[in-house]
Amino acid sequence: MLYLYSFIEIVYVLLAAPLIIGVLRSLEERIESKQGPSIFQPYYDLIKLFHKESIVPEISSPIFRFGPYAIVMFYAFLAMILPIITAFPLAFAPSADFIGGGLFFGAAAAIKKFSAIDSRSNYAHLGTSRSASLAVFAEPITVLIFIMLGVISNTNNPFVINQVLRSSPQWYFSLVHGFVLAAFFMILIVETGQLPVESHTNGELGMIDQAMPFEYTGADLAMYKLGSYMKTFILLSVFLNVYIIPFGVPMESSGFWSIIIYMGIHLLKLLGLIVIFALLNTTVSKFRLYKNFDYLAVAFAFAFLASLAYYIIK
Repeated sequence: MLYLYSFIEIVYVLLAAPLIIGVLRSLEERIESKQGPSIFQPYYDLIKLFHKESIVPEISSPIFRFGPYAIVMFYAFLAMILPIITAFPLAFAPSADFIGGGLFFGAAAAIKKFSAIDSRSNYAHLGTSRSASLAVFAEPITVLIFIMLGVISNTNNPFVINQVLRSSPQWYFSLVHGFVLAAFFMILIVETGQLPVESHTNGELGMIDQAMPFEYTGADLAMYKLGSYMKTFILLSVFLNVYIIPFGVPMESSGFWSIIIYMGIHLLKLLGLIVIFALLNTTVSKFRLYKNFDYLAVAFAFAFLASLAYYIIK
């Protein structure tokens, strides 16, 4: 059954990830009193791109073509080892803990950067350099956040952390958890490309992730976009199921149908988080690029306060 649940989980992520992005974009337009695209527009875009020819720069290496497919493979693996629709480890979960999962996220990001640079496009180089400069500060903060959760639960296993937070009110309502929650939410905004850090525009002065796939077309661009959708979906799911609402995620004894039902509940939880992102993206102005480092400094301060609060409480 564990292999069946793993298969269901990866299919769920692949099918639902574009929907979440579609809801976010549609909701942003509705808040601004615009008609907006259909919530299924990301599916239409992917289907259209898969039917188009992929054009490859003559000076690029095979890394350029291999990159988007490797990224999707990494995120598909992460979908099978993190608590998305179950609170118990599935068949491939022993492959990596939270730190290992962070390394897989980092590897996928590195492949994305190498692929973008390999296109030899000035815009791709611009977006890659900006993304790398943010990642240099964001990734250590993420590791510190994972370490603090590991200190709370005496493990870096995300499933055990879920169990500890759902069964220990003293930790769930503690200052440690509150500071970790604030820090991870700020990092989540960076990693998913939301305002005030990044705007979804092709303007040269502000684009980051939009610049990196500048030379991709056809099926290669479709896989690149699918990888980005999956990354956002997985990070939001981890934030909800481990950090903020660990309650109600099915246990191993819950049975098959409770997992199927929870998939619908999980989408509703994601919808609540998407509403918050939509409000941020329509009410907050974008920071100047150098101000993003001040933002990351605040995120680090929250993560550091979590460690300080732990040793004071202890």
